[in-house]
Amino acid sequence: MTAPARRPKRYTAYIQWNARRGWYAGYIPGLGGSETVGDNMDDLKANLRETLTRKIAENRSRAKAQAKPRPGYHRIDIEV
Repeated sequence: MTAPARRPKRYTAYIQWNARRGWYAGYIPGLGGSETVGDNMDDLKANLRETLTRKIAENRSRAKAQAKPRPGYHRIDIEV
């Protein structure tokens, strides 16, 4: 049996146009270090997506490295 297709999680980004410098700037609230810029909207979206992917991977590896179970507890994997 094949697992059902998972819908991608949606994140909200805030953007602004910097007319003086001629580029878009954006960030994802609650995700430190997610600030990025792009020459046009497509570049900005690609940069935000790349930054988000990197930050999620960093957070997962950090959580795995730091997570030590309490004595008597066992780890199980749960999909959301």
